[in-house]
Amino acid sequence: MRPLTQKQQRIFNFLNRYAEQRGFPPTMREIGEGVGLSNVSAVRGHLAAIEKKGYIAKDPDKARSIRIVHAPSILSRFKRKLHKFARTDEGVLHEVIYGLALVTRKRRPHFTGQRQQWLADALDRRAVEHGWKLIGKRIELDHLLLVVQVWPNHSPELVVSRVRQAGEALRARHRRDFPGRCLWAKGCAITTDLDRLEEMAAHLLNEVPLEG
Repeated sequence: MRPLTQKQQRIFNFLNRYAEQRGFPPTMREIGEGVGLSNVSAVRGHLAAIEKKGYIAKDPDKARSIRIVHAPSILSRFKRKLHKFARTDEGVLHEVIYGLALVTRKRRPHFTGQRQQWLADALDRRAVEHGWKLIGKRIELDHLLLVVQVWPNHSPELVVSRVRQAGEALRARHRRDFPGRCLWAKGCAITTDLDRLEEMAAHLLNEVPLEG
């Protein structure tokens, strides 16, 4: 994937922030206001270039149709290439794969229809933000199973915390759709032994009491 120019990177970063905060993409006018471009045609040109490079996709006939193509940031990709090709630190573990499971509070069946897609999009954006690679993602009515490749300095606690934050930020934007004080139950499961993930998730589900 070809790198973005400085201006394109600013626009791409703005798209990520806007979608993360509001749950939907900005218009071209809002992008221009966000990055200091008063000419909508200039914004359109930059978006076309970013799309051609494979970072976004959009429907030309619809407003607010920009979708982030979930690739790692330029900085993240540079770090990976440096680790793999510089060979200045042979033998160091550069990538860790975790399997994790989270359950909704009181096992409320939150993730149906659009709400399931909202969570999927929020997790994808969080992966882009932190340079993670989502290897597997399964969103059930009352729980989430995720397999994610992260940097070795991202501890299990940090990964779980950021996944929780993605869900809680989503709940804060859509309070009517996610009733309750918080989205997630207190417990979680996380492992590097992916063969055990299903078993650990089932155990976690049994520990969380049902609503009512």
